[in-house]
Amino acid sequence: MTPLSQPRADTLEEHRRFLLNLAALQLGSRDDADDVVQDTFAAALGGLAGFSGEVPVRAWLVGILRHKIVDAIRRRVRYVRLDPEDVLPDDEAEFDDHFTTDGCWHPSVLNDSCPEASLAHRELLELIELCMQKLPANTARVFLMREFLDLDFGEIAAQLGLTEGHLRVLLYRARMRLRDCVSRGWSCP
Repeated sequence: MTPLSQPRADTLEEHRRFLLNLAALQLGSRDDADDVVQDTFAAALGGLAGFSGEVPVRAWLVGILRHKIVDAIRRRVRYVRLDPEDVLPDDEAEFDDHFTTDGCWHPSVLNDSCPEASLAHRELLELIELCMQKLPANTARVFLMREFLDLDFGEIAAQLGLTEGHLRVLLYRARMRLRDCVSRGWSCP
């Protein structure tokens, strides 16, 4: 694998909008998101010399942002009231193999190394990102706290003032809504 080129400070700005949207979804505030993204850029600029280039610049920035978001969530003592949502059908058995026993996405579901699969993977991730925007904000936030930030159930439940049972129901609903949205937007050849 050949390393990617070293990013320049002025090229980091092209990722700002993506990072800002991701942070705003998690933090619920554009101002807080802007602060976290600024912290991300400050850390990236400070560590620019240590960037190995083995991963894309956006992935490197998202990794930094992830830690900044977790820090911001942990600093806050804020409880968010989540509204009850419509109950989804009980056809979860069909998709049990897509998740691990602790409820996380199973890594083998989206892994493939051929170029066509790589393109399909990228398109699928773009579709998932669009579908995430259709979720209610609080549901998307809970889902990303678990799947993207990798916070454990107890920590998410404590942060949001939920029981672990309610949290699991919200995560199930988020997964099923994402599955429904992706299956409507994704056509197999």
